[in-house]
Amino acid sequence: MEVLKTFLSRDEEDTKKVACWVVEYLIKRKENKCIVFLKGDLGCGKTRFVKFALECLGIDEEEFDGSPTFTVMNEYRNRIYHIDLYRVGIDESVVEYLESEDGIFFVEWPEKLTIKPDVVVEFKFEGEQRRKIDVYSS
Repeated sequence: MEVLKTFLSRDEEDTKKVACWVVEYLIKRKENKCIVFLKGDLGCGKTRFVKFALECLGIDEEEFDGSPTFTVMNEYRNRIYHIDLYRVGIDESVVEYLESEDGIFFVEWPEKLTIKPDVVVEFKFEGEQRRKIDVYSS
């Protein structure tokens, strides 16, 4: 994977800027499907990043359903999906869905999958409030 850009986030506003940058990158790709893996420790900002990315894609804050930790997937209009695999093992139905459907997929805890992402966003703690966010493209 190739590093596209590295960001330092000091607060939620910085994270929102990163999310919007990633969304702009996805839109420029003009692909029918884009799988975005979100990697990082628990509490590092993956779900907040998805919330901001959804806002940049035109999904209102009130429409955001939070983390799909227990439901596994939240579906939004315009074929936008948020998947959280924290509580499930390798779920073949998720793999089949990712392989067969078009849209933008934000996947938390993707280490359990064997498919190749188009973009990886990796979060690393850099102190109590700071995060280093690396964006990779395949």
